[in-house]
Amino acid sequence: MTSALVSVPVPSTTPQHRPAPPLSTQSWMGLNAANFFLAEIGGVVVPFLSKYLVERGWRDGSVGVAIALGGLGVFLMQTPAGILVDRIRQRRALLAGASILVGLCFGLLPLLPARWIYLDPLLFLAGMSRSFFGPLLGALALGLAGHAGLNRLMGTAQSYDHAGNFASALVAISLLAWLPVTSIFYTVAAVSLLAAASVFLIRAREVDEELACGGRRKNQPPAGFLTLLRDRRVAILFAAVALFHLANAPVMPLVGLYIARLGGSNAQVACVVLAAQAVMVPVAWLAGRLGERWGRKPVFAIGFFVLPLRIVLYSLTDSPWMLVALQTLDGIGAGIYGVIIVAMCADLTRGTGRFNALQGLIATALSAGGVVGPFLAGFVVQYLGFAAAFYLFAAIAAAAALVFVLFMPETMNSFAFSRDPEGSAMARAPLRVAAKQDGVTQ
Repeated sequence: MTSALVSVPVPSTTPQHRPAPPLSTQSWMGLNAANFFLAEIGGVVVPFLSKYLVERGWRDGSVGVAIALGGLGVFLMQTPAGILVDRIRQRRALLAGASILVGLCFGLLPLLPARWIYLDPLLFLAGMSRSFFGPLLGALALGLAGHAGLNRLMGTAQSYDHAGNFASALVAISLLAWLPVTSIFYTVAAVSLLAAASVFLIRAREVDEELACGGRRKNQPPAGFLTLLRDRRVAILFAAVALFHLANAPVMPLVGLYIARLGGSNAQVACVVLAAQAVMVPVAWLAGRLGERWGRKPVFAIGFFVLPLRIVLYSLTDSPWMLVALQTLDGIGAGIYGVIIVAMCADLTRGTGRFNALQGLIATALSAGGVVGPFLAGFVVQYLGFAAAFYLFAAIAAAAALVFVLFMPETMNSFAFSRDPEGSAMARAPLRVAAKQDGVTQ
C-alpha cells in the first residue's frame, strides 16, 4: 500500500541513537483530527452553559460559581498534568480517556437534577480532565516529529485546532436553530468519542515516548522540577505569558459587551468569535513555517506587539462592525501563540525529560491571566468605563511585549539536521514529503 511518509535525516552510527521511523499520513491525520475534535469539545460548551443554567432557575451568582469551578479545575491541574504526562508512557490512551471523561461529564449534565451538588462536581472534573489536552497533544507531536520537525507539525495541528473552534461555533448555531440548548451537551459527548478514536489513528510505533517528554541521556533520570524553575529563561517566559494573557483574556468578552451596549446585534457578537478563529487557521500554519526560518523569538514578538495595538484601536471606535473587524487581529496573536509556545518549551527542556512539565507550568500562567483579567475588567468597566479598561489592558500588553523582547533569548538551536545529543532518538526534520512503497524509505 502506498502512503506519504516524511523523510528523516541520515541515521547516527551511535547505538543509542536509533533512526526515527518515518511519519505516516495516518499518524499525521490522527494528530490533526484529534486537535480538531478536542477543540470542538472545549470551544462550544461554556458560552451556552450559562444559558442552560439560567433556564433551570439558577441565580447569577450560582451560575458564576459553576463556571468558575470549571476554570478552577483547569487551573489547579495544569502543572500536575504536565508532570504526569512526562512520567506516563501510554499517552495515546491517556488522551483518549481524558477526552471521553470530558464528554461524559457534559453529556450527563442535562440528565441529572439541576442542582449544584450534582452539576458543580461534574464541571470541576471536566476542567481537570481538559487540562491534560494541551500537554498530551504537544507530547505526541514531539514524539512524532522530534525537535527539528515540531514547529512545522504544530503549525498544521494548531490550524486544525482553530478550524475545530470555528466549526464548533457553526455547529452550535445550527443546532440551536432547531433544537434546545441540551443538544449542545449531547453533541460534545459524541464528539469526545470521535476525538478518542482519532488518537488511535496515530501509530504507536511512530511515537518516540522518550522523546515525547523532551528526551534524556540513557539511564539518566529526568531533571528535577525545581531545576526547571531556576532557569532564568523559564522565569522570563512565564512572566511574559502571564502578562500577555492577563491583557488578552478579558478583551473578547469586553468587546462583546461593548457591541451589545452600542446596540449591536447577536450576529455581530457571534462574529467576534468567528472572525478571530478564521484568521487563526492560516496564521498558525504560517507560524509553523516561519518559526523554523526566522527563529522562535521574532515570530512570537509579532504576536506580542499586535496585542497592545489591537486593544488601543478598540478605544478609538464606536462602530460594532469596526470592532468585529479589529477582532481579526486577535487571530494573529493567538494563532502564533499556540504554535511557538510549544516549540519554545521543547527547546528549553531538551534533554531534561521535562517538556510536558514546562507546558503545564506555562499553561498555568495562561489560566491565571484568564482568571484575574476578567475579574479586573468587570470592576474597571463598572467604575471607569470601556475606554479606561482598553487603555489599562493595552498598557499591560505593552509591558508583556517589552519583557519578552528585552529579556527573552532566542531558544532555537542549530540542531535541525543533526541527531539529538541529549535524547534516545534523532531529531526528525520534515524536509520533504514523497511517496513511499510499503513503508520503506527509498
